[in-house]
Amino acid sequence: MLAAQTGAWDGVRALRADYRTATGERREVALDDGSVLSLNTGSAVNVRFDANRRLIELLAGEILVVSGHGAGSGAPLVVATREGRVRALGTRFAVRQQDDYSTVDVFESAVEIRPRDGQGAPLRLAAGRGVAFSRQATDAPHAIDAHADAWSRGQLIVDDVTLGDFLADLARYRPGVIHCAPQVARLRLSGVFRLEDTDKLLAILPQTLPVQLRYRTRWWVSLERVV
Repeated sequence: MLAAQTGAWDGVRALRADYRTATGERREVALDDGSVLSLNTGSAVNVRFDANRRLIELLAGEILVVSGHGAGSGAPLVVATREGRVRALGTRFAVRQQDDYSTVDVFESAVEIRPRDGQGAPLRLAAGRGVAFSRQATDAPHAIDAHADAWSRGQLIVDDVTLGDFLADLARYRPGVIHCAPQVARLRLSGVFRLEDTDKLLAILPQTLPVQLRYRTRWWVSLERVV
């Protein structure tokens, strides 16, 4: 119940956030210290910079941070989620707020992760590694996907994934419902897909897979087996 209440409260705060994006929208923001903040679809952040702190509060969605070294950069750059804090160590990294956990992918240098209610020293996560963490602890680090930051360039890049997983990810960038029939959910695909036009993207799929599109409404589409 507490997690649900916290998520609902963050949803209200996200509507009043310093920076936010709608479904399917992406945004890049230059911060006062020279850092660059990229917001993925459906994201919201507050930015709290002063003489003693550089704090980015992630309320919803996903961000990519390239830490700067301009004025005021003497204070550590920190991203806070519901589950804890991620401290930049001169780096480029992404943080995503899930329903009941957070994830971090590091592309350059390293970060330190401290779960909100965790004990002991923070986890140091190096470039090429990712991790999920709760309020209590971090999971085991893992190698990140080579294209994990493709969304910041307006792309969805996949390599031999199931159609069901692909559509679940695509649904983050499109209002409404994308339904995948069980008969085709395990079909596999690879490719580079542009995110600016999800209708055009969906129209490509029947050209390479034995599927057909059925639109119930403008924002309700099903992918089904060709009969």
